[in-house]
Amino acid sequence: MISIDLDKINSLLDELKGLKIKEAVSLRKRLNKEKEKIAVPEPKPESVASDLFDANRRRSNFMKGVWRYVKLVRDTYPELREQFTSRQMFSQFFARRRGEDVEINDVFWQNPS
Repeated sequence: MISIDLDKINSLLDELKGLKIKEAVSLRKRLNKEKEKIAVPEPKPESVASDLFDANRRRSNFMKGVWRYVKLVRDTYPELREQFTSRQMFSQFFARRRGEDVEINDVFWQNPS
């Protein structure tokens, strides 16, 4: 295809604007597509780093809350502390959340306070 600059495309579109001929309409569509290809893309804002930072902060706060909950269950029920480590309880918490069967009874997970 012939390389055409934006000014020339705009002038051709202005000339074809009033015509209702089928060929003119298809040419206008093709010129508009070519105009979009030539147009300089707008730079995207550099907010990727802050989005990652916010995502990491949310994830961190969530995991801290889960660990606090597991520690609360562990400290409230000494019989669980004797059977399971904190890490095992943490894994079982997420397994229970996924709907899997876990070794810790549901009664312990309900309200540890």
